[in-house]
Amino acid sequence: MENYDNFFNNVNDPERTPIYHTPDPVDPKDNNSRKRFTVITILFVVIAVIMCIAIVANVVVLASMKSQVSQSYADSMTEALREEYLKAIEEYLDGREITEDVIAQIEENVIKELTTSAAVVAGTKTVYSTVQIVARGEKSTSYGSGFLITATNSKGETARYVVTNAHVVLETVSETTSSGSGNWWDDHFGSTGGGTTTSYSFKQRETITCSLMNGASGSYELEIYACGSYLEVIDGTNIVVDESYTSLPDLAVLYFKGDEQPDEEEYPSLNIATEGADYGDNIAIVGYPSPGSDPTQAILSLSTGIISATEHTLSSWGAGTFYQTDSAINGGNSGGPMVNNKNEVVGIVESKIVTENIENIGYAVTSMTLIDFLADNELTPVTV
Repeated sequence: MENYDNFFNNVNDPERTPIYHTPDPVDPKDNNSRKRFTVITILFVVIAVIMCIAIVANVVVLASMKSQVSQSYADSMTEALREEYLKAIEEYLDGREITEDVIAQIEENVIKELTTSAAVVAGTKTVYSTVQIVARGEKSTSYGSGFLITATNSKGETARYVVTNAHVVLETVSETTSSGSGNWWDDHFGSTGGGTTTSYSFKQRETITCSLMNGASGSYELEIYACGSYLEVIDGTNIVVDESYTSLPDLAVLYFKGDEQPDEEEYPSLNIATEGADYGDNIAIVGYPSPGSDPTQAILSLSTGIISATEHTLSSWGAGTFYQTDSAINGGNSGGPMVNNKNEVVGIVESKIVTENIENIGYAVTSMTLIDFLADNELTPVTV
């Protein structure tokens, strides 16, 4: 290798210039060195190209395999879930001599119900089970809603019934019996002083009828089988008719008077939910709300919403438990069914809060309270 010369040597020599180190020159006559260099260079280039091709090929293959494996895994999971689901159905139906095509249909129907909204279910099923009730009393006529159920009594007899609110089929009567003190409490609940004492009591409305699908089913006469109680409101004031409202829910069960009843296939009974609803559960309400002040013009209507408050008590409203909902409730909806997406009754529409500052707060008696009320009256609902 060439020596380094320090260009600062002899700095006083004006003709000396700095000499920088450079590589030793290659002898152009050395052909072997040149050939070796060329061969080695080409070899490295070829190897590099082959490696690049191999890497690209591996990436493509792995990507393809990943896609295939992912799809295969997804397919296997879907198939596995369906197999488990089918297995569960077959175990449930084991020994019942059900054919495979029927099992497949059951599976399809259940999946469809699980993915269908309460509104669609109510619009295609619940509407055929919801009745309009007209209860004519001594002084007034009440218009409300109700729904069909099937139940068995203590004698083992199975029949169809209509469920509604007590306040739909009862009316409040009053009589002035004596003079009172003039005090509001004494005037309404009795006293020994001066003034007027007014006594209140419930009375069954004289004639109760129902119809379905805007009267298409014809009219059927009903009688009260069992009836609860409620807190009456007169001129904006809560009037305690008797203390039974603290122990009996605002529910009534009616039976069909005579042999005339709605056709069971065209107008089927509803099942009652045995499990409580949760916050945000999708629900639908079916009934005959009154348009304006003329209840005779009510038509079958459907509204939707959610459960905005789960099962709770409202002591000032009566016995039992209630659901709060944001679904639209109006006069005439009372007693109508609140259903889930399985067409099960989760609540019985009771009332709503009406003030200038509150909107969309309605209440329904829970299905659990209805089941208890039926049991107290020796009725067991039948699943249809």
